Amino acid sequence: MKHLALCGALAALLAALLAGCGARAAASARPAGSRELKSTPPDAMHVTAAITEQYTLEKVVQAENGGKVRLNIHLPRLESDSADAARINAEITRSYEYDVLDYADSPAAADPAVWDFSIEMNWEASWYDDCVSLVVSSSYGGTGAPFYDGWCFDFASGNQLTVTQMLQRMGADPVALEEALYRDVKRRDELDRQAAIERGLLPTGSLKEGNTAWWTSLDELPFSLDGKGNISFVVSRFSAAQEEYVDDKVTLPLDAQPLPPDWEWQVLAEWMAVTAVTQGESYAPADRNESCTLRLEQTEITGTVTVSFIRETYVSPQIQSAAETRTGELNAGAVTGWDGKKSQGWNLTCLSEDGRSRWTISRMEDGSLRMQSIGLKKGSEVWYVFQRTEAWDDIGFTAIPRRLWGTYRAGDESAKGIRWMTFLPDGSCCMSVEWDGWSGILTGTAEGTQGRTEDGTELHFTLTDQNGKPCEFWAILLNDDGSPSGCSLKYRAGEVLFDRDTRPIYWKNDSPDLTLVP
Repeated sequence: MKHLALCGALAALLAALLAGCGARAAASARPAGSRELKSTPPDAMHVTAAITEQYTLEKVVQAENGGKVRLNIHLPRLESDSADAARINAEITRSYEYDVLDYADSPAAADPAVWDFSIEMNWEASWYDDCVSLVVSSSYGGTGAPFYDGWCFDFASGNQLTVTQMLQRMGADPVALEEALYRDVKRRDELDRQAAIERGLLPTGSLKEGNTAWWTSLDELPFSLDGKGNISFVVSRFSAAQEEYVDDKVTLPLDAQPLPPDWEWQVLAEWMAVTAVTQGESYAPADRNESCTLRLEQTEITGTVTVSFIRETYVSPQIQSAAETRTGELNAGAVTGWDGKKSQGWNLTCLSEDGRSRWTISRMEDGSLRMQSIGLKKGSEVWYVFQRTEAWDDIGFTAIPRRLWGTYRAGDESAKGIRWMTFLPDGSCCMSVEWDGWSGILTGTAEGTQGRTEDGTELHFTLTDQNGKPCEFWAILLNDDGSPSGCSLKYRAGEVLFDRDTRPIYWKNDSPDLTLVP
């Protein structure tokens, strides 16, 4: 019976799919320039003169075994006299003719709305100038994952092209596309295996034991274009969580670039925002006594990064802190900023748990990071420009080192002298002083001068009291571990000169974490 042969063909296709594991594609050059991309969508695929249909069959038939089979068959034909076109047409015929013609002359079923088994075959053509990527899909039974076959053909020359050759003609980088594809599919597989481990379907520790590739070359994978600069590959793999084969349709930008070999070193670090742009207004958070910190850390899942966004507002004598952590996914494609500048050809995309807001993080050629934060509300888009925190003190936005921001209280409650002191990102400072016979609040700004001593770095400030009377001298010693200790102060109140040189222990006063509203 023909339906038994069909099952055998299906098994053979599955075996061929499993045999596709192996090495990654070799490197290839990226040609200069690119031209307009266009594609023929599936709903218009019957109207091109260059491609017609060699088989068209839509009906429900009565099979020899008594079952009813639903047929929806559309198989393409390249209208070209070249030898390559004839060979492709013959391959399409050999691959599918046996299953199609088995039912071509079968009688139609009395009720076309009822059937036991279905065979779906269709095709899609994506065009680039005179070149076409022809994809034929077939599914059996109505529930299983479809199978895909593809051919690339140049009507101008009459020659068949490989996937790599056609991508190069479009100005795309096949190596970068395969790297992005591999990373995406590997991430999907590991997330799938993680779900299977949680359900007890796989043993703990087997997250990385899945297939590392389901193809040996991009030339094995059919592709389609959407006419908007994107390319889609369909990769079939076995889902450990669903316990069946599934199709992953991965859409990538054609201008995808490979990740730098040292991208982890470049990106996985702590960053601080030097600029924020919202509703066209640009400002430095430090000038508003705020800090926005971005912390990027590697995860166990391929192509994912843990992203923590911390915003602190310095309101003497407290620090109001709010934080949120999301998982970001590495994607191919550049990001265009508010100023029109483009990033490197990859980005991190992070969605909130409810999917209502998105962070898109990308790295610029100058080494900075940019993050676009978008929420549901109108005007909620904010851009941030980040620099690595270890370089922050060299940026020059503030005379007070970042590690000193905040409020410090004296560890010895009984000692006279400075009770607490606050250092803000905008370079200002204030302190509460209590001496025998005098107490008050002193305020001032950092002078931007620093002196190295044997104990650490000495920072100098200009201070005045509530009446505007200046202190003669004031400085604080910043220890090598970032904590403040020694304080030197001379202050004249009337005829009395107060002179203190103390080295108490200071404790930073941080408020509890608050809920972050980006």
